[in-house]
Amino acid sequence: MTKTLTDLLVAAHKGALVLTVNQRLARYLVQGYDSRLQEQGCTAWKSPAIHFHLQWQWQMAARLRLDAKTLGPAQALRLWERAVEEEEQGLGSGGLMRVPDAARAAAQAHQLLCEYGATFSSEEGGEDHRAFLRWRSRWQQLCREGGWDDPALIPARLVTALEKGELPVPDDLWLAGFDELSPTIEALCHALQKRGVTVHRWMPPACQIQSEGRVGYADPEEEVRSCAQWVLQQLEGNLERIGIIAVDMASYQQSLQRIFREELSPAALLPGAGAEKAFNLSLGTPLLNEGMVLAAFELLGLGRRVSLDSIGYLLRSPFVWGYSAEQHSRAILDRELRNLRMTELPLKKVLHFAERGFKKKLGRADIFAQQLETIQTALVETDARLPGAWARHFAEVLDSCQWSRDRSLTSREFQVFKAWKELLAGTACLDAVSKPMRRGEALALLRRLAADKIFQPEGSAGRVQVLGALEATGQQFDALWLLGAHDESLPALARPNAFIPPSLQRRLRMPNADAEKELDFAHKISGRLLTAASELVVSWPQSMEGRERQPSPLVQHLPLIEPQLSASRRPALLIQTAAPALEGLADDQGPSIPEGSRISGGTAILKDQALCPFRAYARHRLGARGLATAGLGLNGLDRGSLVHRVLELFWEKTGDWQGLTALGADDWSQRSLSCVEQALDELDSERQVSLSSSQRQLEKQRLLVLLGEWLNIEAQRPPFSVETM
Repeated sequence: MTKTLTDLLVAAHKGALVLTVNQRLARYLVQGYDSRLQEQGCTAWKSPAIHFHLQWQWQMAARLRLDAKTLGPAQALRLWERAVEEEEQGLGSGGLMRVPDAARAAAQAHQLLCEYGATFSSEEGGEDHRAFLRWRSRWQQLCREGGWDDPALIPARLVTALEKGELPVPDDLWLAGFDELSPTIEALCHALQKRGVTVHRWMPPACQIQSEGRVGYADPEEEVRSCAQWVLQQLEGNLERIGIIAVDMASYQQSLQRIFREELSPAALLPGAGAEKAFNLSLGTPLLNEGMVLAAFELLGLGRRVSLDSIGYLLRSPFVWGYSAEQHSRAILDRELRNLRMTELPLKKVLHFAERGFKKKLGRADIFAQQLETIQTALVETDARLPGAWARHFAEVLDSCQWSRDRSLTSREFQVFKAWKELLAGTACLDAVSKPMRRGEALALLRRLAADKIFQPEGSAGRVQVLGALEATGQQFDALWLLGAHDESLPALARPNAFIPPSLQRRLRMPNADAEKELDFAHKISGRLLTAASELVVSWPQSMEGRERQPSPLVQHLPLIEPQLSASRRPALLIQTAAPALEGLADDQGPSIPEGSRISGGTAILKDQALCPFRAYARHRLGARGLATAGLGLNGLDRGSLVHRVLELFWEKTGDWQGLTALGADDWSQRSLSCVEQALDELDSERQVSLSSSQRQLEKQRLLVLLGEWLNIEAQRPPFSVETM
């Protein structure tokens, strides 16, 4: 007999334990529970025992006091990094791999093996599998040496505790939203059943379909745009829950965020707009991607030599103290630093420019200079420390730089700030599993932690929910649009773990093991999603990433339809539509050049005029110039100027043909070298930045060769004298 949501909520009210497949479903059920009691007139009630199953396992581990010695997720991953690094360094191959990525995949392989109670020998696999076994052995050794418990073994210890009666059990257990049960969940259920617990599996019953169909679009951009316009149409009705589910949310997340803002909440596009309220996007983004956090890492990442890109980013960031007061001067400083045409600069030189500016003190930025001075002082501390000590040091540096304090923070920015502080505080837990490290290594570790931490701003649920296929498990909607249902996403391509032999994964039917496993899982997913709403639209892109895509075979039974869409509310389109017709005016004659004035540019004037008269006018009459682009070494302009200056210096000292031919070989070489050295010194003085020794040596050799070739030609000419230069 199919159990309804009401059945589940009534059971929860009577004291049943409800374990959900994910955190989002747990929140959804708790909200439903609270709403039901409010409708019954209740004003206060006991919180129901509705939990995400992993959180419940940790709660039970805490009851058994296992949590004190059990490694947390970040600690376990850090210990895996140590194990991989130490093993590979011992073999002399540590520099041939990305240790963090290898450690993450190895941790996932270890988790799968523990969950399925499996193992394999070195003879059963290839080189990658043997490497994993070495890393795993080292990881287990590190756990024993530190007295830490393996978090992957918690479920097995809970099963043992349940069988021994060491944990209390409910009368009923409801498993909510599980398409299939993992061996861990099955083992826990069996242990509970032995204690007399009745186990129920709940999935919402299929909705009565009123309309359904599929539609293809040219590409994901058009697909998401049409979906947003469909949502606008649905919002005109009285629907309470409108669902947008992306089969592959990672591929659609950015376009969903951008296009839904344009169509559903255009005001959110304005600078300083508040939190998004028109829709709720379930999948968060890495904390590292937030502008405030990027600014923090750019500040902390400054070294004794800094890249022009990093300095330019900090000068333009609103999260760097003093941006509001120095916005204009920082823009000039950015421009003048670019005019130096160097990809890297010494930090002390950038500090010098920020304190004093360039000509007429242009680009002087005192507040920015104070922050650079703080960073320069912090770089003195190079001793090795544990991650927690480095986190405190980084926090002190940012506080001294007044990071993020230039203006009032929006709601989202305040939440980012809070998440960053929590990240720094949580870094101390890694001290137990880490060795003292240098500043650069500590900053790289903190950057990885920020990339791993998913930031999801808090907000109201709203009528429009944008979800991934797995996050939508157990939820129902009034209307639903399923995005990206093409033949390569449903079913998805198999992605077996690289560190477990494929034959073992197939035999145990591990997740993502092979195409058969993916097809079976896709059948369950599609069967659930296609009955999750009374009104259903399924779409797919006909072209994606340069390849044609076909609709998923699991949705081809649906009829082709044309969904009813509202008119687009994209601001750019509305402005274009509302704008009056443009008046054409042919203005092909600029004002004449004032008498006595001079236009500089040399042959570039003729070149630009031939390519584009307007560009010639803009560049040479209006003086419009783009920002200079830095490159390695000197650019063509600098090299040309050097050649001109070397020749000028040489002829100032030599005078005429007689002076040239009268020079002996040694005098010739000495004078040439003297002129080249003087020209290079003048260039360094003009740019206020010295070339590196290797760059200077290369440029010196080039100039000496070129000068020698040029003067040999001059010596073969008839006698002449240099009158003016």
